[in-house]
Amino acid sequence: MTSKADIPKEAGRPPLNVRPSMEGQRRDSGSQMPTLPPDNACDEPAPEAPGGAGKGAIATDPATGKGFDKVYGVRPKTTWHLKPSMEKNLWEYICSLDIGPDTAYQRRDDNSELRGPPPIRPMWEENLFIISTGSIPLLLHTAWNFLLPEHPMHWAPAWVMYHLSFIVFAKVMIRRLHYFMAEYGCFDEQNRGRDMVDDKHVNHLGRSIFIYTVFRTLGPFLLAWRGDMANPLAGLSWATPFKMAWWEIALDYWFYLYHRSTHEFDALWFIHRQHHATKHPTPILSILADDIQECLEIFIIPFLATAVSPKLSFAELHLLVVYTLYVEALGHSGIRAIWRHPILGQFLRVMGAELAVEDHDLHHRFGKSGRNYGKQTRIWDRLFGTIGERIETPLN
Repeated sequence: MTSKADIPKEAGRPPLNVRPSMEGQRRDSGSQMPTLPPDNACDEPAPEAPGGAGKGAIATDPATGKGFDKVYGVRPKTTWHLKPSMEKNLWEYICSLDIGPDTAYQRRDDNSELRGPPPIRPMWEENLFIISTGSIPLLLHTAWNFLLPEHPMHWAPAWVMYHLSFIVFAKVMIRRLHYFMAEYGCFDEQNRGRDMVDDKHVNHLGRSIFIYTVFRTLGPFLLAWRGDMANPLAGLSWATPFKMAWWEIALDYWFYLYHRSTHEFDALWFIHRQHHATKHPTPILSILADDIQECLEIFIIPFLATAVSPKLSFAELHLLVVYTLYVEALGHSGIRAIWRHPILGQFLRVMGAELAVEDHDLHHRFGKSGRNYGKQTRIWDRLFGTIGERIETPLN
């Protein structure tokens, strides 16, 4: 965790008398849940950013001349999560799936017993979970075509089944991540809990999540559905893990180029800016973004990765959709554990390019000046010298 000496004494302090102008109408949250910083704090580091970088979160109150926390000192309003379930709209209900354990949103008490070294999650257990849960629509599709060979499943009802199965997978996965957030704790928890989306952004985030599920599950149909798809499992072989690994590394290459560019070129920062409203994210906040970033990450970057990868079958593409969601959600969970990439982990470990959950967690804490631009691997960060130093994860 960040040293107490590195955290400005003004962290969490609001302006005392007259507030500086904010973007849009803002009110302090009446909730006990930590919420996203205001929009004009997206550029700034969290006060808890390591190495003294948190000083960038402190501004001077023009009325008093005293410092205040412009990131977490002025809170957007968040009340949507307090509504009864029947009063939530669809987008609020979708976002409520990521309301985690109360302890995740709270700063860990100074008197609490310190946790030991981050535990290591066994990758065989994670792969077992992903494959057993994520393969359900493939197995149902195969069973239908086997039992009704004269009436193979049409692509339209097949997509509905795959889409609904993907939503179930996402829900079970998020609940599982919440369990480990409570079990293992979260990075930087001695300084701050996790963020929750505020009332202004909740409907946009809910819609974005729905759009993500629709178009990510359409991908395998558009790229690999051929004929009547009598055997949906066709194409799976001993080479499948290697082809999937290639695709994940290619995906990370294109993501790295776009991601680093938005941070380093001021003219492009608007694309990615909203995503940095959260400094301590949760799994579902991996999708918090403006429209251009959504188009890039849902459509363009996966297409470019596919274009430079070996030909992938329908089943392989479906599994990649599942694995990619898992890694993206895990990377934004903040879970305090050594939790390797389920496909690339062992291979990257040998190269010293293994991504840790803490890497992307630190990226968010640094704001616009962040390092650790990769989201699947550390390969490109290592090659181009943009690796940030870890604090709690004992990995090279």
